[in-house]
Amino acid sequence: MPEQIVVHALQCTHYIILWQLAKISETGVTKDELLTLKRQMKVFCQICQHYLTNVHPAVKEQAFTILCDVLMIFSHQIMVGGRETLQALVYSPDSSLQSELLSFILDHVFIDQDDDNNSSDGQQDDEASKIEALHKRRNLLAAFCKLIVYNVVEMNTAADIFKQYMRYYNDYGDIIKETMSKTRQIDKIQCAKTLILSLQQLFNEMIQEHGYNFDRSSPSFSGIKELARRFALTFGLDQLKTREAIAMLHKDGIEFAFKEPSPQGDVHPPLNMAFLDILSEFSSKLLRQDKKTVYAYLEKFMTFQMSLRREDVWLPLMSYRNSLLAGGDDDTMSVMSGMSGRGSSVRSKKTKPATGKRKIPEAEESSSSDSMWLNREQSMNTPVMMQTPQLTSTIMREPKRLRPEDSYMPVYPMQPEHHQTPLDYNTQVTWMLAQRQQEEVARQQQERAAMNYVKLRSNLQQAIRRNTGLMEDDEEPIVEDVMMSSEGRIEDLNEGMDFDTMDIDLPPSKNRRERTELKPDYFDPASIMDESVLGVSMF
Repeated sequence: MPEQIVVHALQCTHYIILWQLAKISETGVTKDELLTLKRQMKVFCQICQHYLTNVHPAVKEQAFTILCDVLMIFSHQIMVGGRETLQALVYSPDSSLQSELLSFILDHVFIDQDDDNNSSDGQQDDEASKIEALHKRRNLLAAFCKLIVYNVVEMNTAADIFKQYMRYYNDYGDIIKETMSKTRQIDKIQCAKTLILSLQQLFNEMIQEHGYNFDRSSPSFSGIKELARRFALTFGLDQLKTREAIAMLHKDGIEFAFKEPSPQGDVHPPLNMAFLDILSEFSSKLLRQDKKTVYAYLEKFMTFQMSLRREDVWLPLMSYRNSLLAGGDDDTMSVMSGMSGRGSSVRSKKTKPATGKRKIPEAEESSSSDSMWLNREQSMNTPVMMQTPQLTSTIMREPKRLRPEDSYMPVYPMQPEHHQTPLDYNTQVTWMLAQRQQEEVARQQQERAAMNYVKLRSNLQQAIRRNTGLMEDDEEPIVEDVMMSSEGRIEDLNEGMDFDTMDIDLPPSKNRRERTELKPDYFDPASIMDESVLGVSMF
């Protein structure tokens, strides 16, 4: 029989079934008529399935297209819109029919241009013929992907479609990517299981071709890793939406990696151990608490000897474990960066540094798994993590309660040995910001101390005038000794401020009343300075 007659006969039969369905949908019919139409439809599907293996390409393509349309029309979608009476017409393809449809796609769609013999008149080299042939193949693939999206065929059949994403990206990349998106909207977990199944199929094909002792730097293995990376990118940035799907993907991948143990015992890795290197491409999509769960599931398959192995054949296991254990450092850096940003904002507003240190307890309450990480973070002895001392003026204090050895201790609580540990870039930047804040506070305190000194000098001169019993040779030595002590302390400041305490001995005056009136404010090293330095008139 000529192929054109078969093609037109299939089209006419297809239209007859559609007209009968339209008639039944508009006018009510009996159940027997519905069963008769369903029986005719099933026989027609069997005829189309038979022609899928025909020798003529036009007949095969026509049978495939009509079969996809019939399965789509008589699927569960036929009851949508209040047409529950048509439930008897619902037809689901069996596994053999689904396998034949998939085989047709793999044999007639995923082929190279040079292998395409569907062009008419032998014009394969003609550009127009190639474009037309590609258009036909795209229509065939779109018809089958529509069956996957509407759940007419099993979703796991899409694994053979998804694994061709990289190889035929230029021809069918948009169709395959849209199919991934639609299937993920229908069922995220099943879509993730389909993606990992496609990677497992490619891995098995590589094993059959190269054996288990393949080179992990080979193009075939690198191509599978690149496909896994592309699959990971399709999950987007919202990890909460894809949390269960990614966890299920890792679960299936771990089970596949340890499914076939080595015949030589635990000394050698399982046969599919290298698949963990591919699975590590999805570790970045896990939340931190989910990484711990997946790692605990991985340890169920590991023996004690496996955890001690460091040979090259165990590198996939070590890299996958490291990818699951990673994340704490990233979170640490994010917190340190956040503290650096808060430090700069505090400095711009000229507020006290101690008011911007209240974020660590809030982060500790975010989740139960954060406590261990925060305890490790708080153990770092860096100047950034230390409480900045409160600097208060002593103008309101009584002079007799102030001692020099008490005044210097809270100003420089950080010892130089705190900087012996190597610091990363963010920590150094934050430490520099803290030092600048201390310098700003010290400068402001020097200005306040200068004003205090003016007031103190004025009170001192008034007391000297009132006290007639004070000898003239007792006044100047006190001031000179104080100025010498001040100059020595300023020199120490210029040398790096690396002193702990400083003892300043004052010569005793005649009586206790004079010591109370003449004792200056020693809280800050710049509290007593020369008039020429301050530029303030001392009367």
